[in-house]
Amino acid sequence: MNERWTYTVIADEPGGTPIELRVSLEDRDADRRATIQVTVSGAQVDVDDKPRDYEAPEWKAKEILGAGGVEQTDVYLNALKDHLRAALSSS
Repeated sequence: MNERWTYTVIADEPGGTPIELRVSLEDRDADRRATIQVTVSGAQVDVDDKPRDYEAPEWKAKEILGAGGVEQTDVYLNALKDHLRAALSSS
């Protein structure tokens, strides 16, 4: 799988405080995508069409989650990634 990860920050207002993250995995070889959306505190929410504020690098997504109260952001984000990989492999 040729993976491309996208971390989309959703803020309370443009340029405002991050409230959610959309994490997407794109399999470029198979032209498929899986997405999960979480609050900055780590709770999963429904994927919606809220406007994005910006795309962030992975380190910034970890920083936002850590500021939101997620402990062990590496472990948490790796679990999200495993979830999305499993979703793509089962489709």
